[in-house]
Amino acid sequence: MRSFDEMNRMFREMDRMFDQFRSSWDTEFPADDHGFGRPTLESADAAEPAARDHGVANLEEMDDDYVFVMDLPGFEKADIDLSFRDGVLSVRAHADAEEGSDAYRALRSRRVARQVPIAKAIDEEAISATYHNGVLEVRLPIVDDEHEDDHRIEIE
Repeated sequence: MRSFDEMNRMFREMDRMFDQFRSSWDTEFPADDHGFGRPTLESADAAEPAARDHGVANLEEMDDDYVFVMDLPGFEKADIDLSFRDGVLSVRAHADAEEGSDAYRALRSRRVARQVPIAKAIDEEAISATYHNGVLEVRLPIVDDEHEDDHRIEIE
């Protein structure tokens, strides 16, 4: 009877570990289909700032540009892939760390991915990004919709 008790304890422990893994997986790799993991948009003059995406990323509209800030601790600048296409800012980071001794080797891999839809037209040539102390900051200048070069046509 004791062996079944031990086996049941092991199964409960495995279930607990899988539950922890699933919850960390959902936090690390959220599903875009349901809207999870997208940073919130705050107005620069908002009285009450919106909640940050679990402390990981934030998108804020300033006067003439969007500012996207994302915490990426533990990554090097070379580990981060940043792109902007069709109104979507994509951030992907991947880092591998190998540790161990002659007796064993362990490879720890960490991946982070975010796709952030940007509502307004962006001057793609003027996008700038910095990465310092584990914090990525991307500035996306908003294109002014008023074109002074437009030719006004008088109606007779």
